[in-house]
Amino acid sequence: MNNVVKLIISMAANLSGSLIKKQINIRYDNSIFSYQFYNCVVSLASAIVLLIMADNTSCSLFTIITAVIFGLITLIQQITNLYALESGPLSYTSVLISLSSLIPTISGAIFWNEKIAAVQYIGIALMTVSFLFSVSSDSESKKTNKRWLFFCLTAFLCTGAIGVMQKFHQTSAHKDELDSFLIIAFFVSFILSGIHSLVLLKSSKKEAFSKTSSVIRLIPLALMLISGIFVAINNKFNLYLSGVMEAAIFFPTVNGGGLVLTSVFAYLIFKEKLTVKQWVGVIIGIIAVILISNPFQ
Repeated sequence: MNNVVKLIISMAANLSGSLIKKQINIRYDNSIFSYQFYNCVVSLASAIVLLIMADNTSCSLFTIITAVIFGLITLIQQITNLYALESGPLSYTSVLISLSSLIPTISGAIFWNEKIAAVQYIGIALMTVSFLFSVSSDSESKKTNKRWLFFCLTAFLCTGAIGVMQKFHQTSAHKDELDSFLIIAFFVSFILSGIHSLVLLKSSKKEAFSKTSSVIRLIPLALMLISGIFVAINNKFNLYLSGVMEAAIFFPTVNGGGLVLTSVFAYLIFKEKLTVKQWVGVIIGIIAVILISNPFQ
């Protein structure tokens, strides 16, 4: 399977996972417990799928340490991403989080001596402009907007850090331990989310089981398991591609392509309506990630 096919599959898996996340946010209970429980189930499903798909299960101390760090960052990213989706529209949330490609793009130039072309600098500048369009001037939505912006910023930083960790591991002497790296990372995320979920469930006196919108039911559980499969496929291919493609090309291309797909499907499936200002931000964000992928080289 060539890299282009892997890239397409990865982007399709990421889109599918995003749509399932949004569907769960819309139809079922939104609480700290539901977010942690969602992450717990998805992480476990991803770890099991990756174990089944594994080509090499050898593991070094380097892989264990980096995988644990990766798992912690991924856990924070997934939770804040879910909170951001709850607080704002799928399309615009995806735009801002996609701008995290700025972080691995710059790190590629600093740590791996990858060159950044002039057109990519223009794209980086447009990223900033797009981000500024995220702040609403509507005083009635300031409280919600600040909450959404906080979670978007956190998810933005964590998503960028995930890209750096992927590149760091896949350019090391232990890059063949790709499967072990991801399996450990998702098991770490599963354990931490599981512990927190149990604590929250106990404190709520099992109210989560009685709510008609509870995530502890057959349909949402099935959706979470399916999402876990998509997350596993997306991470396996992304981790591999991060080591064989330049950071300034791979990450913006993945994020940019995912952004376009997510924006289109959010409009078609969820009928999300954005203001003119937000649509301008979406368009500028799309142009930015396209320029960073440097199609003119």
